Amino acid sequence: MKRITLRRRPLLAGLAALPLAAPAVVRAQAKIVIPLATWGSPTHINIVQFLGPLEAALQRESNGRITVKHYPAGQLAQDVDMPIAIPTGKVKFGWITVQGWSGLIKDVGALSLPTAMTMEQVATACDQPGGFKEVLDKQFRTKGATLLAMTDIGSPAIASSKKILAPEDVKGLRMRAPAEMHAELIKLLGGSPVAIPFAEVYTALQHGTIESAIIGFQGIQSQRVYEVTKFAIIPGSFTGTGMQGFAANLQWWNGFSAADRETIGKAIREAELACRAEIIKDRAGLADLYRQKGMEVTLLDPSMPQFAQWAKATAPLLAKGDSFSKEMMAPILAASAAK
Repeated sequence: MKRITLRRRPLLAGLAALPLAAPAVVRAQAKIVIPLATWGSPTHINIVQFLGPLEAALQRESNGRITVKHYPAGQLAQDVDMPIAIPTGKVKFGWITVQGWSGLIKDVGALSLPTAMTMEQVATACDQPGGFKEVLDKQFRTKGATLLAMTDIGSPAIASSKKILAPEDVKGLRMRAPAEMHAELIKLLGGSPVAIPFAEVYTALQHGTIESAIIGFQGIQSQRVYEVTKFAIIPGSFTGTGMQGFAANLQWWNGFSAADRETIGKAIREAELACRAEIIKDRAGLADLYRQKGMEVTLLDPSMPQFAQWAKATAPLLAKGDSFSKEMMAPILAASAAK
């Protein structure tokens, strides 16, 4: 029988190896579209001042290979839906209210504590090694999400039909409480908390269902609250922080190459810092705008005698920080003590 010898063919052997390497090359060079889901008004400062810098940074860093497609006004999900929509992958990348995740992650409630921190101190406590962004991201990851940016819109204001300066001025008032910690604050000060959706604040104030409302300072403008109240006070961070941010589905995020994650992460960080700076500037301008609309606006600061009164009156709530993790409270208490 004639022996048949099979000879190795180097060319085919080399080609056979190509499919193993090709996907990595293709994925690294493929165009990427990041679907950003937001809710509320598309003109909100936290959307406009984050999206613009993000798109610019991605254009520069990827030469246009990585872009953003914006799905505004709740097209993909509303804020209340995000704690489910992001971990399940319905939303890949979305704008969130961080405290809105309290049903999944208890530690986010610490951001509503009456710490009296300035926005600059909040940023320090957020970004430092072991800061609460790092702490919370670890917890987000256990729920199938990752917290990529945190953008503090500042402590909520109290809009009211009567002037409020000291904590005792809250006594007897029916006041809108947007979160559980705010309800506890109002009760502690002798008021009556009322759960009113954001979209119904104007009507509730107009018809006397409530006499005052804890509301984001920017919300006074978007809801035209200056038409139905005469006074507004931002009592430091005694009403907590208005912490929002941007989170992503963890599986989707981990699906990018390490190089692309680094590029996108760098752009997100640049947008995060730019957005924070614009929010701080915007709040100062809003105070002037509301005054022009006829409101009397008070920005509580440590030089005012009422500041110490608010600190004393809210101390029992701050003591509830013991119910949150030590890792979460450490940067908050350190920044608060430095005020």
